[in-house]
Amino acid sequence: MKNSTKSYKYDVGLSFAGRNRATAKKLRSILRSKGISVFYDEDEQAKLWGKNLYQYFQEVYQHRCLYY
Repeated sequence: MKNSTKSYKYDVGLSFAGRNRATAKKLRSILRSKGISVFYDEDEQAKLWGKNLYQYFQEVYQHRCLYY
């Protein structure tokens, strides 16, 4: 379990298979409507350009998201 005293940029990071994108998008909308901050890759496209996605996602999910 992660240290609850640490501040995270996102409450939840959504990780999913490409075929489940529509479901993940709906879940993102539901969570945001409840005031929950969500990492969703399509919202970060400009930041993803030219990055090693394996390393970037590992950093985001492990260090910037409370839950994933």
